[in-house]
Amino acid sequence: MVKAPDNIVFFGPPGVGKGVQASGLSARRGLVHFSMGDALRGEIAEGTELGSQIEEALARGEFASDEAVLAVLEKHLDRHGPVTGLVLDGFPRTLVQADKLEQLLRERGGEISRVLLLDAESEVLLERLTGRLLCVECTRTFHKVFRPPERSGVCDECGGELSRRKDDSEEIQLERLDTYRHLTKPLEGFYRDRGVLEIIDGSGSIEDVAGLIDRSLGGN
Repeated sequence: MVKAPDNIVFFGPPGVGKGVQASGLSARRGLVHFSMGDALRGEIAEGTELGSQIEEALARGEFASDEAVLAVLEKHLDRHGPVTGLVLDGFPRTLVQADKLEQLLRERGGEISRVLLLDAESEVLLERLTGRLLCVECTRTFHKVFRPPERSGVCDECGGELSRRKDDSEEIQLERLDTYRHLTKPLEGFYRDRGVLEIIDGSGSIEDVAGLIDRSLGGN
């Protein structure tokens, strides 16, 4: 049975639902949710030189570099201190990042207890990725098919305008999926060798996938 303060990693292709599931698991088990995607967007919003580098990479359909991502993570850890009971979402994405994560956690007296690989077919992922809508005011996320707003183009939460993210075109999403397969797929073997990997079918509903995750971790 997995119990806090374990550290759990979510990884998988873009659009598989890592953020939603990591957030849900964090809430259910009282763990801290660290979203690398949110952290990167925060860096961009701050207008730093690092944020500019990240923004340029994302606009090209690429992942942020290992150096940039690790700099963002270390900044987060420096701000918030020792890590216990952490759910990592969208990190690590490369073997270099995975090695560095183990080092950073060891330095703080922690380790990775479980790694959940969420996966789904490319057709499912593209349908999800190209239908996302983001509120320009409160950043709440909707979807044309799976979570449509009550009024077309208007946020249910704050009434702000909904727009499609620039990096959600089919062309860019296909590039992101190809990049994932090239860079991130080796993590499957890395964590399988450590005996902490669990593969979860991410093609179902949010509730169904959450149930699979809870059963895989046991308890609670």
